[in-house]
Amino acid sequence: MYQLGGLVVTLVNGLLGLILWRRLRAAFPRHAALISGLCAAGLLLAALPALLMAAASFSGLRALQRHAPEPLALIAMGAQVGLLLYGLLLGLVTLASAAVRALRRLQPPRNAGPSTDVQTATNAQASAGAQADSAARDIRVPAEVEARPEAIDERRRRLVVGATWALPAAAVAVSMGGVLASRQRPAVVRLALPVRRELTSLHGVTIAQLSDVHVGSFMDAERLDELRDAMNALRADIHVVTGDLLDHHVSQLELSARLLRGLRPARGQLFFCMGNHEYIAARSASVGTIVKGLEEAGAQVLVDEAREVRIGGNRLWMGAIDYPSRARPGEPARRPTRDGLDRALGQMRDDGAPRVLLSHHPGTFRTARELPFDLMLSGHTHGGQISLGRIGDYALTPMLPAGLYHNGHYEHGGRRLHVNAGAGGWLPVRINCPPEITLVELVPA
Repeated sequence: MYQLGGLVVTLVNGLLGLILWRRLRAAFPRHAALISGLCAAGLLLAALPALLMAAASFSGLRALQRHAPEPLALIAMGAQVGLLLYGLLLGLVTLASAAVRALRRLQPPRNAGPSTDVQTATNAQASAGAQADSAARDIRVPAEVEARPEAIDERRRRLVVGATWALPAAAVAVSMGGVLASRQRPAVVRLALPVRRELTSLHGVTIAQLSDVHVGSFMDAERLDELRDAMNALRADIHVVTGDLLDHHVSQLELSARLLRGLRPARGQLFFCMGNHEYIAARSASVGTIVKGLEEAGAQVLVDEAREVRIGGNRLWMGAIDYPSRARPGEPARRPTRDGLDRALGQMRDDGAPRVLLSHHPGTFRTARELPFDLMLSGHTHGGQISLGRIGDYALTPMLPAGLYHNGHYEHGGRRLHVNAGAGGWLPVRINCPPEITLVELVPA
């Protein structure tokens, strides 16, 4: 599957590279050799990730991350995103131009529907014009006048040339800016969770959420230390990690455990729910090995279960469900989503205390939103990593073109969902979607 995806992206890269090369050569004919060399070098750099994936599946992409110098790997991945972004911009411009031309063709002539008198006068003018044209053909035009070239519209030519280089330049600038943005300190997204006024011990209690770190995917020890320090700087009472701490191999458990041991929740409790990448990493060992390593690092790994968290004379409930997927060979069978929800929520007493539910996949909210809980914390989507905004519940992102619950806060019938944009990513590029830490504060209702 990965090899097929790499092959498709490689073919798209070649087509976009050819289009860009031809447009630049036509716009700058005097520099054809230089343009050819730059296009070839740029295409090779941009296509490197897809070529490696087409040749060696996902392990080829991992080889780029492991063995290439990090700046080269980051630039190559950013260039790949930039080339695809150029294709998207070119497609939008082409569609807009086609729409304008179609509208112009549909517009009626300005003098359509004239009166009879006007039509008669028009016919007379046309007849006179035809006679004048016939007479003009009898007049010999000097050869030097006939050979004179048509005047070039310099203003239009400058506009075309500018558009030719501006689109790829904008795509490269945006994608490389996205590479830098992906390495920035996480943004803190604050969220208020109303609780009953009589539960005074809970007022002001905070929960910090970290999600989708993907240790090993451009996430080294130095970057993990930055995430640890950012979490601890919030001085939150409780820490939660909503899955995908590891990326794909059990060898990443050591750095993952190091991060967890460095977290310092004020009340000493750290909760964890399983993501799909914990199960991917377990294929190189076992699910039990992954869970044991996380628990030894101080995390309470909740799988379709809930725990009571006492604070002063009050309590809150913290639960989590397993990643909603059918087990693969060698993995333990996992419960259907609804069964996991019933099991976890069934362990939370309906006593007025707030009920927080961790679920790596936000799609669980579709099933859970009619059930009794107050807030679900999720991740998985990385916010799409390239965000074009949001209309209602629909996030606009080319990475996740369909579906709901991609990023931010959602509410349905009093049930709340927050989707964390993640700290890591599939690609080291983030555009209008910075790495995130969520800080939930319990406030009087």
